[in-house]
Amino acid sequence: MTHSLKEDPTFADNKGGREPVLSPDEEPPVSRILVIEDDLAVGKVLTVTLQLAGHEVRLARDLYSARDVLQQHDDFDAVVLDVNLPDGSGFDILRLLRQDLGRETPVLVLSALKQEENVIRALELGANDYVTKPFGPRELLARIRKWTG
Repeated sequence: MTHSLKEDPTFADNKGGREPVLSPDEEPPVSRILVIEDDLAVGKVLTVTLQLAGHEVRLARDLYSARDVLQQHDDFDAVVLDVNLPDGSGFDILRLLRQDLGRETPVLVLSALKQEENVIRALELGANDYVTKPFGPRELLARIRKWTG
């Protein structure tokens, strides 16, 4: 099996070069992160990137699974949330977290929806941050660190 750096989610582009997502001396605190992403490839990249940064990751691939996980577990330090899910909208997850469950868990929306109205809607529903796809793993990790301390 061949393996190229281009396909390796642990490496990010650096203007013509490749560099590791984490420097060798970087040891972030372990956080429990729920990733809600229906695209399997993106879910794997997110999972590997976050795990290599020392986080514990749980992946939910649809609205139903995400609701179930959130209703049964209240110990996530952050949620990475896609808006477009096969059985509903990530905005419904934001409403569940903020209104129904009353949780302040930091939510980073990661979406291909770049329109300003979607960003505003997410922020008004209680998202802490909004990142558009495609995303850089290092930027994502920096944003996660901002909310997980």
